[in-house]
Amino acid sequence: MLSYQVADAIHTGRLCPVLTEHEPEAWPVNLVYTPRELLPQKLRAFLDFAAPRIERAIQSRGAP
Repeated sequence: MLSYQVADAIHTGRLCPVLTEHEPEAWPVNLVYTPRELLPQKLRAFLDFAAPRIERAIQSRGAP
């Protein structure tokens, strides 16, 4: 499973990571969109919503 799918269960103690030494390296997260002079409001709202949450999630995992 992907880390975001089990993050709450791990945080609350319902799941416990095992074999962490065999975990694959984390994948980078990219928000990709077609560059435009003016971004659609829905896209701008999504980027403003998602980007800080993704950054906090990555930092809370202690990723480099």
